[in-house]
Amino acid sequence: MNKLTKLSIKKFRNVAPTTLEFRPGLNVLLGKNAAGKTTLLRLLSTAVGSQDEVLRDDVLEVSYRVSGTSLDFEHTITRTRVDEPVLPTEPGRPMQAGLSNLQQTDAFVFEKNGSIVEKARVLSNEVTLERAGQQSRVDLRLMRRRDPFTSLYFGLLSTEQAATANDLVKDIISSRLRSAGRMDESLERLNALLDLEVKREDSSKSSTWNIEDVPRSMYFILSDSMPEGTSATFSLEFLERAARVLGYESATARFDVERLSPEPSQQIVRLSNLRFFFKRPGEEVSHDLLSYGQKRLLSFFAHADASQDMIVADELVNGLHHEWISACLNEIGDRQAFLTSQNPLLLDFLRFDSAEEVRRTFILCERTSGESGSQLIWRNPTEEEADSFFSAYQTGIQRVSDILLTKGLW
Repeated sequence: MNKLTKLSIKKFRNVAPTTLEFRPGLNVLLGKNAAGKTTLLRLLSTAVGSQDEVLRDDVLEVSYRVSGTSLDFEHTITRTRVDEPVLPTEPGRPMQAGLSNLQQTDAFVFEKNGSIVEKARVLSNEVTLERAGQQSRVDLRLMRRRDPFTSLYFGLLSTEQAATANDLVKDIISSRLRSAGRMDESLERLNALLDLEVKREDSSKSSTWNIEDVPRSMYFILSDSMPEGTSATFSLEFLERAARVLGYESATARFDVERLSPEPSQQIVRLSNLRFFFKRPGEEVSHDLLSYGQKRLLSFFAHADASQDMIVADELVNGLHHEWISACLNEIGDRQAFLTSQNPLLLDFLRFDSAEEVRRTFILCERTSGESGSQLIWRNPTEEEADSFFSAYQTGIQRVSDILLTKGLW
């Protein structure tokens, strides 16, 4: 499973340049309100490829490092603002002030057993590849604009090298961190999921979805035969697990079905108006009758199902019973997670085997003010702070949240 090990920030908003290190499991951001915790989660999501609209127009220079199953790599993202002159509307008139456009450059370095096996530079209109000292360039101007990793993939497939290094191409693509981005602190992610529509064309076995980051278990509905009638009901793995945590015996997802083609041989159907139903003896309730905390848990289970390698969740424990927090952490399993919480309940579930693990687990977020204005300071604990925390943790007397407060880390 691919893991994010490091994030370096050279330029981003009012954040002081920093390098953050992470553990393979749970990582927790600590800090007061307005210290940038949510902003850091947004940046992490954007860096690994799940674009956050709030940061879409931000100038930045950041890099992150991934330890992958087959390859390790470093990805540097540079966004600069470029002013382009506006041509005059009438001949003889001077050019007007320029339009400001954002230009992004993505540089990749892939390594296997410590040795570089591929370098790549991705621009909006081209990909430059370098392997064993040999360079090649692929023109992307005729291709639809894609995210940098997908552009890199098509660039690799378009080179003559790809035919003789197919295994390496597969390793490069499989090393990508797969994440559904940031789950918000409320119910936006669940509401977006409820707006899901999918159009299925049985003749071509193709489908289109109106949202990104669909839970993986929902893709299996495309292989099921479509029942007759105006609705279709499906069992989903993440939904069944959430139902058991909430005290129900089972749960199903139900779509309205609209048939768009009159020809049986070319059936096109649209699924919409998604609803979830939870059942136990003598009772069936739809998701809209669940409490806020129950909806939050359902939202997290759906979000986790869409996040294959890395889970990002803001204020995870909002509205959750303490037993449900344990269920959410079990749902994360072996995946890497980046979480925030102002509630000590989450912190008290954390476990540590060394001071170094403590240092990589926590990201301390602080806002400072000076003559030049406010600045965000993001950092891991120092080795001294981590040693002090771990010594107190080993005694088993205080809870994790109490140690953090005592040591001035939270």
